[in-house]
Amino acid sequence: MQRPERLEDQVHFLLSNLIQRELRDPELGFLTLTAVRLSPDRSVAKVYFTVLPPNGGDQEAQDALTRKALGRAAGFLRSQLASRLKMRRVPELRFFPDGTLEEGNHMETLLAEIEKERATRPVDPEAEEG
Repeated sequence: MQRPERLEDQVHFLLSNLIQRELRDPELGFLTLTAVRLSPDRSVAKVYFTVLPPNGGDQEAQDALTRKALGRAAGFLRSQLASRLKMRRVPELRFFPDGTLEEGNHMETLLAEIEKERATRPVDPEAEEG
C-alpha cells in the first residue's frame, strides 16, 4: 500500500495527462490541476483546479462551466485511472475550483496598501524611543 501523499501525486499526474491528452470538451478551456487530496479511506479524491477565463471574462462563470465539464468526464477519468493504478477501488472524483491564487493576490494587495499607508504616515519620535 502506498503512502497517501505519493498516491495523491500519482493520481494528480495521471489526471493531468488524461485531461490534457484525452478529453475533447471545449468548455474545459485553459485548465490546470493544482492538487489532489484523498480522503483517509481513499474512497474520494478531491481534485482542485484553476482555469483561465477567455478574454478576461467572469472567473466564477468559467469555474462553474469547467466544474460541470469535469463532472461529465468523471466516469471516463475514473475508468482510465482504474486501468493505470494498482488499487482495488479507484476513488470517486470530485472537482473544486482552487481559490488560493485569488486569496494570495488579495493578501498581496492588502499588504501593499498597508505599506503605502505606512510610507505616507509621519514618523512619531516618541514611538521609536519606547
